[in-house]
Amino acid sequence: MSISTKTTHPSPYPTKSQIHQIFTHLTNNNPTAFYAHVSDDANWTVMGSHILSAHYTTKASFLSSSLARISAVIDGGLNLKIVSIIGGETEEWAVVEMLADARCKNGLKYDQAYSWSTRWKDDKIVEVRAYLDGVLLNRALEENE
Repeated sequence: MSISTKTTHPSPYPTKSQIHQIFTHLTNNNPTAFYAHVSDDANWTVMGSHILSAHYTTKASFLSSSLARISAVIDGGLNLKIVSIIGGETEEWAVVEMLADARCKNGLKYDQAYSWSTRWKDDKIVEVRAYLDGVLLNRALEENE
């Protein structure tokens, strides 16, 4: 992916349009294509004080410890929608806000709101700070695991 801005100097960071295109893989239930844009050694911090709050030092540890747990309790997968993208272009950080529409296996409505602060380097996400509704997450896991 070639990244540049409207200025005469190329930017090392993706544009909002490019970020939207990358995150669209998640909204289209194609996580493999999305995670191809995440560095293998990405630092991923799930913020808050809930069951999955932690600092993961690799993409693999985040996927196996956090994402795998929530995915296992969702019936039919998360239907994600991108709400907004802030930053990118000439900034190494971009914030992506998303909404999830899903149901847990026990029927619990899982309308989750996510805000992912993402840091980019060499066309890849190298750091994420993920914010979400911890009370809803705890309830989903406690009632469905």
